Amino acid sequence: MPVYRSVRVVFQNSTNQVLTVQGLATLRGQWTDKMAPRQGDEVPPQSAVTWMTESTTIGSGTGAFVRLGSVHGYTRLSWSLPWVGRFDFGPEGCAEGLRKEVVIDDKLPDAVVVFCTLHDMRRGERGDDC
Repeated sequence: MPVYRSVRVVFQNSTNQVLTVQGLATLRGQWTDKMAPRQGDEVPPQSAVTWMTESTTIGSGTGAFVRLGSVHGYTRLSWSLPWVGRFDFGPEGCAEGLRKEVVIDDKLPDAVVVFCTLHDMRRGERGDDC
């Protein structure tokens, strides 16, 4: 089956906390085989995981979200790659004391790759960077 749109999210947990998948859903398209998160999956400190969604229908994009929880709160990652229009990636809120870095590679507009890293805030940093 051909894939018309895809989003690969490489998520790096560069914190000292275990992050747990507390919620997930595809809003359009489907999870790519063997690259779907599962409720209760853990992302250990200083480790990375990769998730991917895809569209196998002409005229349809792909989008999803993953909600990660820790003892300090929740971080939600969401993305949308429509058939026509701009790609959108949104870390929405961070657990207390975390900051994020996001790099989006959209050189292939129908196969976007996102690198998202969560870090512990450094001493003296203020506010929530998410």
